[in-house]
Amino acid sequence: MTMTLDRPRSAVTEATPTVRWHPHQAGIWLAYQGDRFVGMVEELWRRGFTATTGLGRRLGHFSTLHEAKAALEDAVAVE
Repeated sequence: MTMTLDRPRSAVTEATPTVRWHPHQAGIWLAYQGDRFVGMVEELWRRGFTATTGLGRRLGHFSTLHEAKAALEDAVAVE
């Protein structure tokens, strides 16, 4: 005889901590998720911004700080 246990699925979602930004020094912003360092954005004076993950992967060159931060937040979300 086969026994089946039907149990309602709970709506449990894994909550990923949001990325918090901290200005470190002029032109450098550090990103943390919980207590974990996840990356940084660096300003290239008058030439835009670069974003780098906490593992050292460069995400590219961006025109604005907002674009660079968004790219890092997207990269962290898929890691």
